[in-house]
Amino acid sequence: MSIRLFLEQSITRSYPFSSWWKNGMSVVICILFTPFSWLYSLVVSSRNTLYDLGWLKPKILPSQVISVGNITVGGTGKTPHVVYLAKFLDQKGFRVAVLAAGYRSKSNKQVVVVSDDTPVSVCGDEALMIYRQLTADQSQKSRNVPVLSCRNRYKSGLQAVSQFGSEVLIVDDGFQHRQLERMIDIVLIKSENQLAPKLLPAGAFREPLSSLGRADIIIQSSPTKLESADNLDINQPVFNSYYRATRLYPIHEPNRQIGIDGISGARVFAFCGIGNPSGFSKLLQSLDPADLKLMIFSDHHQYDMTDLQKIHQASISLGADLIVTTEKDQPKITSWSNQPNIYVISVEPVIPEAFGLLVDTILRREIDEIKTSME
Repeated sequence: MSIRLFLEQSITRSYPFSSWWKNGMSVVICILFTPFSWLYSLVVSSRNTLYDLGWLKPKILPSQVISVGNITVGGTGKTPHVVYLAKFLDQKGFRVAVLAAGYRSKSNKQVVVVSDDTPVSVCGDEALMIYRQLTADQSQKSRNVPVLSCRNRYKSGLQAVSQFGSEVLIVDDGFQHRQLERMIDIVLIKSENQLAPKLLPAGAFREPLSSLGRADIIIQSSPTKLESADNLDINQPVFNSYYRATRLYPIHEPNRQIGIDGISGARVFAFCGIGNPSGFSKLLQSLDPADLKLMIFSDHHQYDMTDLQKIHQASISLGADLIVTTEKDQPKITSWSNQPNIYVISVEPVIPEAFGLLVDTILRREIDEIKTSME
């Protein structure tokens, strides 16, 4: 396991430890961890320099690779944007596959082609979330967009090409995965993270802001509204996006949905184990509940019956009309399907159409150049 992955998993495994740098970490703690951040910075800079100078060579897949990632630990909305991009390119006629990392899965060294019956423990929560979002719309199922889960994205990429004939591979959380050559690097950022860009473990940054120079396209995401990207000193195209709630459905009846407006005026108890719980809270607040309480678990949290009891008791204390969670959490609470008032909320990014058109243009130009060179 790399130093970066060790630090990320150690920091995000427990809450509130993981919230120090998200909710205003104390100066004392920041100072305490700063020497370790210097060491981490040295490792990251050395690794990037080796790739930049060509001393470390990325592996090349026989297809076009698009990476969607970030420079912070979680919470920028990579996964919804991966789903958006996969659907967009699928509708444009490309043969697309998604390569997920399978974080905290039992078989992250083996390639798993995600299906309806794949347990979350086998493929990871983000891979299963991507698959379910791609297949949620019964009228336009993107079943021709396979989702493959494996820590080794080169290995899963080769299988996607050989098994499905994929010509475009979207790598989820791929910005730091420099072992793999890519044609387009898309990086998501959040404006509040730029105020204190401290590296792990003193802060939330995997890499310094200067690493944005490697990106081809930058997306600035916000929970509920568009925010200005004017404060970014960069030359790449920048697009703003925010999140829109699309449907609300019971965990025991995923094909049935109630209107999002069912949250308005209701007493809502929510829980989540995601990278940006404050964004989830802001999204729910924007739907105008009469009262809202949020119980936060660590990112990728594995729920048990003790958690259900805590959630149940807290919702009773609130007098909740609804208990709401995220699609990332849903696969890990399927055993709670007999709970009648637990609902899952779906969200999708709202992003200018010019973003998709730019990616489409770059892809077609690159593919045309390859075809011309082979003639």
